[in-house]
Amino acid sequence: MASVRIVHVSDTHLSPTHAYFAMNWAAFRAGMATSPPDFLVHGGDLAFNAPEVEDDLAFAAKAVADLGLPWRAIPGNHDIGEAPPFSRLDQPVTPARIAAWRRHVGPQWWSHDIGDWRLIGLDTSLMASDLPEEAEQREFFHQALDSRGGRPVMMFVHMPPFDRDPEDARRSTSVIPFPARADFLDACASGGVKVIACGHLHVYRRHRHRGMDIVWAPPTAMVNVRGGLKRWRRLPRPGYVEWQLDGKRATHRLVEPERMFVIDTTGWTAGNNTTTTTLPPWSGS
Repeated sequence: MASVRIVHVSDTHLSPTHAYFAMNWAAFRAGMATSPPDFLVHGGDLAFNAPEVEDDLAFAAKAVADLGLPWRAIPGNHDIGEAPPFSRLDQPVTPARIAAWRRHVGPQWWSHDIGDWRLIGLDTSLMASDLPEEAEQREFFHQALDSRGGRPVMMFVHMPPFDRDPEDARRSTSVIPFPARADFLDACASGGVKVIACGHLHVYRRHRHRGMDIVWAPPTAMVNVRGGLKRWRRLPRPGYVEWQLDGKRATHRLVEPERMFVIDTTGWTAGNNTTTTTLPPWSGS
């Protein structure tokens, strides 16, 4: 069977009114036009601040659709909100925010067979949320693994399953909440998952855990230069991940386009003791 090329882009943070990252998105758009992949997965945080401004989500979803590629997306916390017990931004997932995602983008969770592989996307904002949709998603996930028919699985989630230690039970908004983590990882390890592709932390990294590659996609939006150098000893740069599926073998490469610029918003967040979502409107003109 011919090889399949998949692009995983994440954390684009698009908005019609807060166009801080539009130039990097334009570079990504140009790359997709020059060398279109067979399939595109957006790994979440399409929008700048969709829980508060639904127009951000509508704008971002249209921007992805306008690429003209076959695609799917999973929600990020800046698209749909956060699990209510773990809501750092006071933007919990609500029925209205779920409805907005489904209206503008599509399902919160999905599976898609391509080549010899099964791709599965899940909404990490539902994990440990105690919402009815959490149980629905869990049932779907286990059924999607059980019915794969021997296909290897590539998982797409917004939040990484863990940072360094899967047994770290501390409260965190950076990784999948601990109460939901073990069930997720156990299901993946026993259900044929070979790759977990994630984002959220705006830096490229990779782990090997229980026979699975865990690969963090960088953003096309902002990065934290000082944090990246201190925590991971690498300069975080914007970009995306390209996967090559040859039969049941998966390889990837990090793509850092030369026309994507390092945009560090930590001066604003530190100086104002706030988050990037409080930046003032800027059209980019």
